[in-house]
Amino acid sequence: MQPSLPIPTDNIYKFACLFGLVLIVSAIFAFVSSYSSSLDRKVKYMEVLIPLEAKAERSKIEDDLLSLNRKLIEVTRSNEKTASSAIGVLLAIGFALSAYGAKRWRQVIQRRDDQLADLQLRKLEAEVSKLEAEANAMRQVPAAPEGTGAPTT
Repeated sequence: MQPSLPIPTDNIYKFACLFGLVLIVSAIFAFVSSYSSSLDRKVKYMEVLIPLEAKAERSKIEDDLLSLNRKLIEVTRSNEKTASSAIGVLLAIGFALSAYGAKRWRQVIQRRDDQLADLQLRKLEAEVSKLEAEANAMRQVPAAPEGTGAPTT
């Protein structure tokens, strides 16, 4: 099966740059997903906490449920911090890899390709100048005078 989007594997620097961009996009998606999920869980736990805290007298089960939901909120906050740290590392790796790939691609590959294109352009210009000079020389060659050629009958 052929991929519909060709992956540029013609040089390692371009691949590194694009892989870094994929990591950046993935990190942004992971952050949004993690934040949204964490917020949903905290809201769910708070919906249980608020009515229980409003009660003046609570049973043992309600006290246990209250402490459980408080602990779940703490765990959710801790998980959110851990996820944010991991996402930050992923984002930093993505930026570093993308910047490294782009810089090296520009310095090594693109500079060489630019020099090659410049040489090809100068070569073509030289060939055109040579052809123009030959065409001008052919135009300036005097035609043979009449009467010096083969006799006519």
